[in-house]
Amino acid sequence: MNDKITIFGITFDNVTMNEAIIKIDKEIQKNKKTNSTGFVVTPNVDHLVNIRKDEEFRKIYKEANLKFVDGMPILFLSKFFKKPFKEKVSGSDLTPRIMELAYQKEYKVFIFGSKEGVAELAAKKCKEIYGQEIHIDVLSPEFGFEKNLELIESYKEIIKISSPDILLVSLGSPKGEYFIASIQDLNIPISLQVGASIDFIAGTVKRAPVWMQRFGLEWFYRFIKEPKRMFKRYFVNDMKFINIVAYELFSKKDRR
Repeated sequence: MNDKITIFGITFDNVTMNEAIIKIDKEIQKNKKTNSTGFVVTPNVDHLVNIRKDEEFRKIYKEANLKFVDGMPILFLSKFFKKPFKEKVSGSDLTPRIMELAYQKEYKVFIFGSKEGVAELAAKKCKEIYGQEIHIDVLSPEFGFEKNLELIESYKEIIKISSPDILLVSLGSPKGEYFIASIQDLNIPISLQVGASIDFIAGTVKRAPVWMQRFGLEWFYRFIKEPKRMFKRYFVNDMKFINIVAYELFSKKDRR
């Protein structure tokens, strides 16, 4: 099976969850030695739509070191196009495994984002699991901070002083990816935009039941829980994914 899969305009790393963790670990070790930076993206349907209409977002994705598939629709369709992925590697599943990696390898973690108190609660839960040995710093930024250059610089300084090996950003997409792109000069070995993963760890937001995750209905569960916030994303923006699928289908026919 191919290590890389190009579909819907993105070249993904075709990995299992275990292989994803190994790749992240290698990236951290390499970048620590060379004082370099790296970041991971987990493309889902919403991201694929935004990549098509946002040039800056597209550029950020292109420069990402690792790209793991997130989203059952992409996984299902990859089989239809005879480019099957090994496994879904969503940020929500990946984040707890990264915490485990951080504990095992003594990596420093920094959580940036989430509502006030949520990141602290997530860090507390992780310490309950792994003990006080796991090093986690947290910072919940002010709402709208991205429009305040002075605030951004102060947050960057805090992260710089912490000197993390792993930066987990919980701001939502594409805001999280934009922030990661803006701090590449800090040379953090690996950064990820992990969305609601921190809320799931903290227990402030309940994740969809496993059976819904398996059948690609996690999005529906989130819509039921937050219909006003999620309606535009799922029923307006993400409907444009149909055009992306059509393009993939017809371009495939043209190559025959």
